[in-house]
Amino acid sequence: MRGLLLLLPLTPLPAPAQSLPDYPATYRGELPCADCAGVSWQLDLWDERYYTLRQVYRGKPQPLQHDQMGVWRMEDGRLHLSAANEAPLLFAVRNKRLTKLDSDGRLIVSRLNYSLRRARQFAPIEPRLQLSGLYQYMADAGTIELCELGMRLPVVAEGDNVALERAYLATRQRPGERLLVRMEATLAPRHDEAGYRLSVIPQRFGSISQRQRCDGAVPDTTLQRLQQERWHLRTLAGKPIAANVARPYFELDAATQRVSGVAGCNRFGGSYRLSPAKLRFRQLASTRQACPQPQEIEPAFLAALKSVRRWQWQGGDLLLLDEHGQQLASLMPLLR
Repeated sequence: MRGLLLLLPLTPLPAPAQSLPDYPATYRGELPCADCAGVSWQLDLWDERYYTLRQVYRGKPQPLQHDQMGVWRMEDGRLHLSAANEAPLLFAVRNKRLTKLDSDGRLIVSRLNYSLRRARQFAPIEPRLQLSGLYQYMADAGTIELCELGMRLPVVAEGDNVALERAYLATRQRPGERLLVRMEATLAPRHDEAGYRLSVIPQRFGSISQRQRCDGAVPDTTLQRLQQERWHLRTLAGKPIAANVARPYFELDAATQRVSGVAGCNRFGGSYRLSPAKLRFRQLASTRQACPQPQEIEPAFLAALKSVRRWQWQGGDLLLLDEHGQQLASLMPLLR
């Protein structure tokens, strides 16, 4: 009598942790849909740790397109996508493929395809989104700091930009003032020698107010990102850190409200208080071991941290500011 093989329907966990390949990168694939023929996905991962995503629902009388933009991070071998007013997305990473996971981070057991494959070239979409942000117009150039992500982008003189500029000039009380605006806009990738950079093209101007900050709190995804990255020093007092120098860094623990890091050859720690616009380090203390080389950056870095009162994004970098809004340091994110 032949033995019987009993097969149990198990839900396997994702494969062991893998790092993402070089990015920026574009991933595409068609995933299942409950009430349509399928959903075409294009996911663009930018090296500044943000992403753009387009989902096109096929098989409907008029194909439905949904665009979003948010921040991405790697944690426990999974790719996490977070955006304001969107459900978080999880993917397992394997070679040149991203496999969508369920909300608990487990593989979806199905004969249907749940994978996105990496394209040969980075070819980012131009998402069309409802944006709110702090707009500024100076020297014939406009910029906007997005409330959704905290990143500052140039505004292109195309589309409905004339209406935006006119509304700003009629509302501002002094030159260079940053005012809260709302509009429908396209985020257009522009390529130059340094690579791709996003620019904002106003498509339909909405409104402007004399408010000089975003309504309510900065979205959770923005504060989460600040407390999920390891921040390595890029510039200090306006001077870049040499490539052959070990960069000081710190990281913030949201659960304990503690900061820890390395200032040079000594470790340091303390507590912090974080709000949508403010950041303050408290009770900073460091080890005092003898360093093999004279440390010039270490005391200056610690002194700068003690003077921090505010923070803001600049592209993908974190800027630390004093009580007068003067920049003390800039830091770049690296995976923990």
